[in-house]
Amino acid sequence: MGGSFDRRKFEALAGPFSEWPSLLCPQCGQITLESDIVSFQSVASLSLGEISEEDGADPSGYFYGELKCPRMPCGNRHVVVGEWGLDWGPASIAGTENDPYLFGYTVKHILPELPLVDTSFSVPEELMVMINSASAVLLADPSAAANRIRSAIDCLLDDKGVRKYPPNSRKSKLTTHKRIELFKAKNSAAADQLMAMKWIGNVGSHESDLIPLAFLLDGIEHFARALELVYDPRERDLTKRAALINRKGRNLKITKSR
Repeated sequence: MGGSFDRRKFEALAGPFSEWPSLLCPQCGQITLESDIVSFQSVASLSLGEISEEDGADPSGYFYGELKCPRMPCGNRHVVVGEWGLDWGPASIAGTENDPYLFGYTVKHILPELPLVDTSFSVPEELMVMINSASAVLLADPSAAANRIRSAIDCLLDDKGVRKYPPNSRKSKLTTHKRIELFKAKNSAAADQLMAMKWIGNVGSHESDLIPLAFLLDGIEHFARALELVYDPRERDLTKRAALINRKGRNLKITKSR
């Protein structure tokens, strides 16, 4: 398994990059999205650039544009916005020795958001809404995305029937930590993955500084693995088959292919 979350896609979009990352169209899954980008400098950045030219500071600005699927039966389109600056690069890449700079793009928002977790298995709609909401702010505000994934954990626990309140009391809800511990009785492997994401979500909730994107992506890898362990029927099928084969052991016989 393990293919439901492609962190490299989001690492590339976080930039800075000079050539647009290769993104497979999430709608048809058949071809790479094509970019049509417009870069500009705001009044503020122009003023700063003019003032700081004597200091050798590089200009910067913003960009907007579209990501479009060129496949005619699909025609999927996304709006993208972000920031740009100048990156120092080798002359062979930049073009000439007299122009050694590269545009360095950093994506902040893509609408509609790119799928955070690509699932080939059924996940509850309410849970997918929360996951997608995390994707919408992932590059602009990783801490907010961490909080939304942490809420998605509670949604998963709700779907699997893990209780919200202590026995015989509804005065105070159980913490997410406690609910994950209760879930261990049903699916220990998935509970361990959820707990890892929960700790990272805690950092996003309580620290004043923004959580680093790489740190959050670590957590999302654990969360995506938990989704597989809980909802992917292949996990259960392979577990059952392994148990059956191991039980037969030396008495195992070759069966005809279906």
